Amino acid sequence: MKKELDLMEGLILPFLLGISFWVVFSYAASECSLISPLTAVVISFLSSVLADYRHIHIKTSGSRDLLIVLVCCAFMVSYSYPWSQFYRWTPPGDDMKYHMPLIERISETHSLSGTYGELYPELTTLTYPQGYHALISLTFFNEISVSSVTLITLIILPLVCFSFYFLGKSLFNRRSGLYSAFSLSFLSLFFHRLLLTSTYPNLLGIAIQVCAIFLLMEGMKNRSKSVCALSVLAFAASGQIHTYIFVLNGILLSFLFCTFMVKKDIEKNTIVTLVGISTLLLSIPFLLRLEFQPLSVVEARVLAEWYEADSIRSLTDLLATLSLVSPFLLVFGILGIKNLGRKIWGYFLIAVIALTVIPILSALQIHYPGWYMVSPNRFLLFLFIPLCFICGNFLSCLENTLSKRAFLLFIAIIMMVSGGMHHLNLFGSFLPDPIYEVQMNPDDALVIQYIADCTPPDSIILNTGPSVDCSSWVPVLAKRRVIFPFFSGYRGDGCIRLLEPSDKRADMKILEHAPDSDLALEFLRRHGVDYIYIPAWKKGSFLDLFPAPLLASPVYHPVIKQGYAYLFEVDYTAHPDKTYFTVEKGDIMVDNKSAAIQVDPRMSPDVQDSFFMRLDYRDAWYGSATIIVNSVYIDTLYLYETGKEKSMMFPLPTRDHIDFRLFIDPDFSGTWNLLYGMEDALKIGETIGLKGKGWNMLESGTVNARASDNELRIYLFDISGGELVITYLDAGHGNVDINTQNEEGEWYAIATIYRENTGEEKLVRIPVKGKYSIFIFGLFVYGDDFSLYTIQYHD
Repeated sequence: MKKELDLMEGLILPFLLGISFWVVFSYAASECSLISPLTAVVISFLSSVLADYRHIHIKTSGSRDLLIVLVCCAFMVSYSYPWSQFYRWTPPGDDMKYHMPLIERISETHSLSGTYGELYPELTTLTYPQGYHALISLTFFNEISVSSVTLITLIILPLVCFSFYFLGKSLFNRRSGLYSAFSLSFLSLFFHRLLLTSTYPNLLGIAIQVCAIFLLMEGMKNRSKSVCALSVLAFAASGQIHTYIFVLNGILLSFLFCTFMVKKDIEKNTIVTLVGISTLLLSIPFLLRLEFQPLSVVEARVLAEWYEADSIRSLTDLLATLSLVSPFLLVFGILGIKNLGRKIWGYFLIAVIALTVIPILSALQIHYPGWYMVSPNRFLLFLFIPLCFICGNFLSCLENTLSKRAFLLFIAIIMMVSGGMHHLNLFGSFLPDPIYEVQMNPDDALVIQYIADCTPPDSIILNTGPSVDCSSWVPVLAKRRVIFPFFSGYRGDGCIRLLEPSDKRADMKILEHAPDSDLALEFLRRHGVDYIYIPAWKKGSFLDLFPAPLLASPVYHPVIKQGYAYLFEVDYTAHPDKTYFTVEKGDIMVDNKSAAIQVDPRMSPDVQDSFFMRLDYRDAWYGSATIIVNSVYIDTLYLYETGKEKSMMFPLPTRDHIDFRLFIDPDFSGTWNLLYGMEDALKIGETIGLKGKGWNMLESGTVNARASDNELRIYLFDISGGELVITYLDAGHGNVDINTQNEEGEWYAIATIYRENTGEEKLVRIPVKGKYSIFIFGLFVYGDDFSLYTIQYHD
């Protein structure tokens, strides 16, 4: 290391290297529970003693550069948070739902976490790099909060401007370094996008990686072993902060090795080789935590689908991805290529090739080890890094070409336009996307606080989605398990296989269509759900739950409502208001990738409730089934080849002609049941139901019909002729009229029971003519209540 440093190097480099050392140290000393502020203080003291021993002198030169870079940092902080949606420093996006629990556990245990915590004991492996989390955990002595983590992170992240300054200065000159930092802060849109999704580990990893490349370049240029050793530390740390950086480091060092070997530059090749090997050695504690588990059938299918979606498969995909980087960076980068010297051009070519290796493999759909852990198009977006340096050199050359006034005017215009792009979304720089929004709000914050204060610690809460959904903040803020945590879709650690989010979503869809049903209760009981949380802020369509159907059912008790946020408690002792009867059933017959179920129910005129279609099928293949009823789209069933038996119910929009169609794979098989959902009903058998609040089932099994009630109905389902047989107790006084309707809906009596109060058991038979899907008898009791022993239908 140099014995004399300018002001910028003396102030910032120790900070960047201190972060690097702490990250590497955290992995090495994790098992000893040494990750604590006290340890950091001791290390800092020893480092300062060592620096004093080496007589490192800091010059005062470079103060002007420091001021300019600080302006760049300030501008970056100005757009690092969506201020228009400010809420208690809650970060935007979803990523902090993953990072916050890790920071808390490290702060509590003083060691890196190896699992996903007590809420999700089935997840026994955690391979995500925890360098960022180990660093942030240092800043808290007592209580950790999401707001404090966000604030501390936003203070640390502008360090990346200094990294870009150092590398730009090393590659070109001091002015190019300043303009490289300027390009990152003002011109790069992708870095802004990363900030707006709270991917803070990625951003910190970029800062340390660029610093590592700077140290490597300086070490090779000055033939300094100590500087090369520091680059090893920074390379190892950056890889232990974020997976993408780890992969990029490996590819970049490999290409540098190959380049110097082709050029027969033995000295630089030796340096790169030693740096690469030493980086791997320092990364051993991190690598030992990696675990690549065999993919289940569901994981392989889902991850392959995501991998293809994130791949660059066409010119359109390529242009769409590059457009996210920044028009200024692309234009100035292309213009600045001609200003690169031959040697520098080679380095940039290596960087570009390294960044395009994964996208090229994805374009060919090649599956390499750990392919499912990354998004290929993300690597192409990292082109903003070399483009910032090319732009910095271009602006430096432009300054020498133009007059001072013209150049200052040009920079002023660029700053104004960039400010508009970052702050005012000028030219539609940032398309509306809920992933950039702050999800927390006063309504949901109150409900989540209620969950934390008033629900048992072992409660399981059904939330409405893992991402772009405020309900998945519950494990972070209330320390309660939810059915769909944010990491439900994480590509590693067996999260998809063990949490089964797709399988659970398929079950919980019943709450969208038939929440007031025994099938819904069965699914909720299967997954141990105690509460249902419908947040005020949800922008995803993972599970579309609405409070109105739950409020109408006795199964769900609202325990708190704040604005549009609701929390319901599931009452497993209650019975649904709706009782379901089979009207017609059959097998699902698939012909040419579609199945048609056509039913024309014949019903009595008084039928008022609604029909449902129940599908029972085996999840035996991977794909989807689109459901159309009478030319209206209803929903899509997703199948994941789990081999499980599945059921789902759908309300039908009509009671007349039903044209139910499924567009599915030919291998799909199952059965269908046309159900009639009836409120205020007693189910006597599969073909008989009693409707009306005046019916009462006694413990003895006798049914009591209240006198003078005009709403007593006896429903018969799926009948063809036959007769209704009623056995009753001849007790009390007053006749009992049994009525039916004509085609015009007018009631008329077809039988009358004359009670004589004999106390005997008697029987009456009422014939039914014709075939009916639903046939209704009306019952009117005069005088005393009427007791029925049995109600039967005989063909």
